[in-house]
Amino acid sequence: MMQELADKVWGNPGFHDAAHRIELAWLTKEIGGVDDGPADITDATRLMRSAAILACSETADHRRAAFRVATCAYDLFGTEQVPLDQALRVVLMRLGNFPSIGTRADVESAQPSLPFALVAEEIASADTHEVTINGHTVLLTDFQQKLWLSLMQSRRIALAAPTSAGKSFVLQGYLSALFDNDRAKSVVYIVPTRALIAQVAEDLKVQFEGTTRDVPDIVTVPVDADTTLAERAIYVMTQERVQLALGAHPDFSASVIIVDEAHSIADGSRGVLLQWVVDDLLVRNPTSQILFASPAIRNLDIFGRLFGLDDMIEFSSVEPTVAQNFLVTTIESATKGKLSIKTAGDGSKALRSVATLRLDRTVASRIEKLVHIPAELGRGHSNIIYANGAAEAESVALQLAELMSDREPTVARLALSDLAKEAVHANYALVECVKYGVAFHYSNIPTQLRRAIEAAVSSGEVDFLVCTSTLLQGVNLPAKNIFMFAPEKGRTKALESTDFWNLAGRAGRLKREFQGNIFLIDYDKWKKKPLEGPKDSIITPAIETSLNDHHDQLMTVIAGTPSSGRSDETDLETTFVRLYTDFKGGDLSQTFERAGIAAGDAQSGLLEAALAAASEKLTLPATVIRRTPNISAHKQQRLYDRISAKVAQGPDVARTLIPLHPRESEAFQSYADVLELCHEIILGIDTSKNLHRFHALIARRWMLGLPLPQIIDEQISRNTSKPVRTTIRNTLDLIEGDIRFQAVRLFGCYSALLVYALDSAGLVDMVSSIPSLPLYLEIGASDKTMISFISLGLSRVTAMKLNEMSARKDLDNASALQWLRTRPLETLGLSPLLLAEVRAIATTSSPN
Repeated sequence: MMQELADKVWGNPGFHDAAHRIELAWLTKEIGGVDDGPADITDATRLMRSAAILACSETADHRRAAFRVATCAYDLFGTEQVPLDQALRVVLMRLGNFPSIGTRADVESAQPSLPFALVAEEIASADTHEVTINGHTVLLTDFQQKLWLSLMQSRRIALAAPTSAGKSFVLQGYLSALFDNDRAKSVVYIVPTRALIAQVAEDLKVQFEGTTRDVPDIVTVPVDADTTLAERAIYVMTQERVQLALGAHPDFSASVIIVDEAHSIADGSRGVLLQWVVDDLLVRNPTSQILFASPAIRNLDIFGRLFGLDDMIEFSSVEPTVAQNFLVTTIESATKGKLSIKTAGDGSKALRSVATLRLDRTVASRIEKLVHIPAELGRGHSNIIYANGAAEAESVALQLAELMSDREPTVARLALSDLAKEAVHANYALVECVKYGVAFHYSNIPTQLRRAIEAAVSSGEVDFLVCTSTLLQGVNLPAKNIFMFAPEKGRTKALESTDFWNLAGRAGRLKREFQGNIFLIDYDKWKKKPLEGPKDSIITPAIETSLNDHHDQLMTVIAGTPSSGRSDETDLETTFVRLYTDFKGGDLSQTFERAGIAAGDAQSGLLEAALAAASEKLTLPATVIRRTPNISAHKQQRLYDRISAKVAQGPDVARTLIPLHPRESEAFQSYADVLELCHEIILGIDTSKNLHRFHALIARRWMLGLPLPQIIDEQISRNTSKPVRTTIRNTLDLIEGDIRFQAVRLFGCYSALLVYALDSAGLVDMVSSIPSLPLYLEIGASDKTMISFISLGLSRVTAMKLNEMSARKDLDNASALQWLRTRPLETLGLSPLLLAEVRAIATTSSPN
């Protein structure tokens, strides 16, 4: 009955005409343009009645239109003439969008004024959307409720939903319920980046705050083999860290596995490793509940096929909790700053004129467009400006800050500025920007500072954020407005339509506003037209890409032919190591089958023959090779041959191969020797240029826990011909790329091969003296006390300062926490944000 009525409303041209008028009137008011036939209260009341009907429809277009016209009508006319607050509450209730009711106070308090029949309808609907999390009753959206019920039934799920859908809230609430009911002992929560480790771990700690029950440990740092695993824990880690945990603890397993941003299974070498880690977890506990969560993916069935799970359920959500408006903003006169703004509605409509504005300033260059248009149209709102790279992000932010220099710095902004000095450098561009409510956000910013920026955006202290493609990697950071001009991802590669829609989904903040705006600047000049492209994507697992699209190159890698210098060679090497390990373990046919390659066909036969030939050349066991999955087995064999030849010369020579602890005086030369060998054999680098010595120097300083500002100062002194801003960015790149990634994998490979060589030579006693350099490099610390502070959840900056105060450098987690709790925190001499960080850990943490 209601569906027929909704279809009738939708088929009425008068509805669409009125919807057109109300949307244009709302946008005109929003932008501050010239009125163009504004809608009146009659339109508003009729549209509210229509929206109340369309909200009951099962058709997505009907429901989206209901939300859009109802919120426009309410925002335009409020409650002065008719009770549009009550009407909007009914629409939102029927859409199942209960969280949005809290966006406006009068809508939230309107229930007592509703007729009894509508109150009864709401109560019945709310009852089916109500759940209790940590003793608090919350109302979920239709999508969240569906996800919650499936999780509570212990279903295995493949899920596609936009960032704004609120899936993280449900997941974390579910984990809380699991530990409350003692249904879970160990959860592995896999995220693609270190930034998301910090975000998810912090959110989970908040989730468990105030509870009196036994709270699980939130573990983010790989647990070494000498440390006992916690009985109840949530491991929030990247796939690399999970791999280390699996290698260190044969009994490490999970009752629940969550793979966040699961589409990253298509991302080259890291995608192959992600698949491998999940496979290993499922081998250790075949009954694990597993959830793959991603933004818009069309082929959700890929996860069931790839992991041999025939009981997966798939569902997706395309219904936003906040509406988006796409506004094409064209520069008609660069000299006078004349702008023409047209709307494409939700991105699917023909362009309609909204307003013409004059900025009275030149907007000719790319930077000028990204500075002056947001400064004019975004004042008083939260804004994200998309920049193509870190250098551009800094430039745009600095100019925006100059325009906002009339603002008085607040206490919170000054605290954030101080943190930027401590975490990076006194001359870092962010130090000045944040004083005026402007910040930037890119991948190599230290995690603690990046999280502080995100918190400042969420609180409103920062209302102009200039970001790069890092924001696409699952960071939940919505804003009222998003500004883009010819966006790119990587170098000179236009942003794909699916990434564009993912970013656009961050326009509009749930419970703060009903609609968000995406301004597309000079859209006709973009290399690609993402509005015309698909909102969802078909993902292809990285292992399948290597097998099918790069078959010949993969065969070359398997054969051990010298490096060709291909940019995707690491991807192929990782695929080779996976296939070789499966070949030796008898699992190759299953891997082929799950990757869509039929057993016995020509391709599988060629690959198996190539792997068999490789096996004739390799003496290293597959179990050793797989410890460094992103380095070719042939390269590992060559490195092992060099190591074992020296070990064979006796214990004295073998002892010289063991890298020293960073605090030992000869550590630098020790690391230089290791890296020289690895650069030559693994990376194929000309070692006469001494890059290995430079990396050894930085690696040691990083592992000693030296402050980043000190490391940057040294680089500024070495590079006097370069701008300071450039040197700071380059040093951040150096730490993140060359030290925390490249050096980690090189030292990890070297250590694994050295352990095997010493074991094979009967020199087992020497193995225990090999320091955990990959861990030290990953976290930037080598004293046990500092590592313990970081394991508790403190940032490297804070842990370093506390480590300096502690007389003992061998505190474990429990002792480090006790040390914190027995100190008057105000006497530690920490800046406000660092002190707040310590206070949170000291009062809420349990040792993990």
